[in-house]
Amino acid sequence: MLALIVFVVLVALAGAALAVRELRGHHVPLAVGVWHGIAAVTAIVLLLIHDVREPHNLLVNSATVILILTATGGLLLFMFRAMKQALPVFVVLLHAGFALAAILLLCIGYIKG
Repeated sequence: MLALIVFVVLVALAGAALAVRELRGHHVPLAVGVWHGIAAVTAIVLLLIHDVREPHNLLVNSATVILILTATGGLLLFMFRAMKQALPVFVVLLHAGFALAAILLLCIGYIKG
């Protein structure tokens, strides 16, 4: 489980780097965002497998649900980028906030076991 949390944190840190570049006016290539999305979906699938095998940890289960919502926001950002439009700052920040909330829940769920 710890390795999975580290993977989720690394995906989020990569996303934070992409967001900082975007907010500074440097457009991130679509392919880079796609790789971030693929890594995020991989993390979600691994969390879902974990949740099915160990369904008793409600904090980890909740984190998985929040990450799924985060991925939905990521799809919205992908659509803006694919249409060559500027990313709405509010959606970028909301996407990041959901990811951070999920990471916090994952960490607390792991600690409480």
